Amino acid sequence: MRYPGFDDYMKAVQQPDVFTADELRRLELVVHPVFGIPSPASGTSAVVFKATEAGEAGALRFFTRADAGNGRRYTALHDHFVTRDLLGVVALPRWIDDGIRVNGRTWPVVRMQWVEGHTLTRHVDDLVSRQDTAALARLAVTWRELVDRLQRADFAHGDLQHGNVLVDEHGTMRLVDFDCSWIAAFASSAPPSETGHRNYQLANRPWGRWMDTFPGLVVYLSLVALARNPERGALSTGENLLLAQQDFRPPFDTPAWSFLSSLRDSRVDELADRLKRCCSPGWTATGGLDYLLAPSVAPWWERTPTVVPGTAPTEVPAPRVPLVVPVPPPAEPRNEGAPTAVWWKEQTAPVPPARRRPGTPAVVAVASLLGAVTGLLSLAVDFDAPGGPIAVALGVVVFGVVVLVGLLKGA
Repeated sequence: MRYPGFDDYMKAVQQPDVFTADELRRLELVVHPVFGIPSPASGTSAVVFKATEAGEAGALRFFTRADAGNGRRYTALHDHFVTRDLLGVVALPRWIDDGIRVNGRTWPVVRMQWVEGHTLTRHVDDLVSRQDTAALARLAVTWRELVDRLQRADFAHGDLQHGNVLVDEHGTMRLVDFDCSWIAAFASSAPPSETGHRNYQLANRPWGRWMDTFPGLVVYLSLVALARNPERGALSTGENLLLAQQDFRPPFDTPAWSFLSSLRDSRVDELADRLKRCCSPGWTATGGLDYLLAPSVAPWWERTPTVVPGTAPTEVPAPRVPLVVPVPPPAEPRNEGAPTAVWWKEQTAPVPPARRRPGTPAVVAVASLLGAVTGLLSLAVDFDAPGGPIAVALGVVVFGVVVLVGLLKGA
């Protein structure tokens, strides 16, 4: 199926009743102040017209390629932007089937929010021309926060570059053009044919969640460097901010790298070194921009443990402390109605039996027996000895009483 081209849409929108959807018929296309005809912006896969309804501006996007327009994709993106709180950083798109009639048949339209502002490259050009390094530094911070917000929301734009970022007068950034974007709902789908701007992407970059990390670093390094020195000379061609496709290949001896080195700034040098490492053959982003730039003992791309046979890993994770859960003691038979104790609150260690010590009754028994024996001995010598009979009688009585008490109490 051949989609209409730029000229086809230009002729069509100047005809009455070109729109087939009621909500589009209510719109009024904005015309050029001199020529009096709609003035569109053309991209690689679509033509965009500005339109108004009741004084509120919006954008209409008409596709020029079959692979760029997909109702299921744009509906899923719309829902993702709403549920993941990205409305403040994207121009919210909404798919309209069969919205416009061109060349005898109907075609889809994407209706989007209109963003007042300039493209990122024009905004940066203005700041550079004014030598406004403070505003460039703030813009670098805003950019890093924007990319981090997108990646935390599980969204990848797929074509982060100067033309798809609009900046308003307050420095707020918003994204447009989501033809090659990624969300989790697209994970099992075939990647789009569009692979992003060549001056912001590595060759053969994989399509997926972290594909914005590399272009995010390219833009961030460019803004930080320009905030140090906006005199970039001929490094900007209108199709980049500072770096370009030829700068992503070793040995990194291009004019752009010479400019970065000449700044003699530790932060710029650190970012430049990380970008060089990302340009290594076979490198693939496995995390977000914020993770890539986070300070660490070693850069994240060097933290993969390397194990040589017979040696320990270069990095050993800290051992995990197991969680110890107390195990209750085995249940013991108990008498019904007897009070019970909660084992984890009132259990105490068993008390060993006390050592048996001689009690008072035993001592008295031995003493009385000795007294009786002493009395008998004294009578054998002399029966009339004083106290002899009394000692014998008293000893026998006391001994008998003690023995009786011991038998009764088990003492």
